[in-house]
Amino acid sequence: MLLCIASLGQVTTYSTTTTGGAPTPVTPTSPESLGLELPASITASAQTPSVQESSQPMIRSTEQAAYSSAPENLKSTSASPVSTRATYPQATYPPGGMSQNRLYISYAPQTVAGCYLYANLPLWMQVSGRGNIWFYEWYPTGSLETNYAGNVYYPGWYKRWFFADVPGWHILQFYCNGWSNYAYIYVSGPSYWVSPNPSPNPSTYPYPYPYSYNEEPMISVYSYPFPSQGQPFNPYE
Repeated sequence: MLLCIASLGQVTTYSTTTTGGAPTPVTPTSPESLGLELPASITASAQTPSVQESSQPMIRSTEQAAYSSAPENLKSTSASPVSTRATYPQATYPPGGMSQNRLYISYAPQTVAGCYLYANLPLWMQVSGRGNIWFYEWYPTGSLETNYAGNVYYPGWYKRWFFADVPGWHILQFYCNGWSNYAYIYVSGPSYWVSPNPSPNPSTYPYPYPYSYNEEPMISVYSYPFPSQGQPFNPYE
């Protein structure tokens, strides 16, 4: 049974201030405005990125991988996984921002999901063209975190990971020559302050530092030590 969200306190004000030259997004539609309900199914923290995946902001994947991650009762019985889209409502896009970019949580075509605090969830990105990818995450307070995710040379499917570090609703989106739909994740956890560094410490993902675009990998690859105390790694030190 789904639980309805109760509107408590004041309406969240979502920031659109970006960093690093990222395109400025449109203010996202709040979960309350969409009438979203708390997900009945909560994903535990059993999923973790592999060493290869945790060392890169995203990796190249396939449509088959994105759809095959769905629970057995939701998988399509046809030869093509695309037919499962009919069981889901249309994804929410910013006004005037409809494009062929798609963002799904855990498996395609899911755009609303729930997980426990400190869980990891795979994100599936269907990118319609080539170019720089910027990733956006709005936190429950309305603050915006912007990350450069790399340069893609080919349209197609890519995989990225979400880490549930703060309880409440998180809104996700990416940009690559056009905006993706919004994806909503509800992180279930204590209503009081919790340590962002639980024991054992969750692995932090590295800050992107692209190699030359003249190199051949399908996406820009990043490899360097994890930052200490939240500071970006400086390769010139």
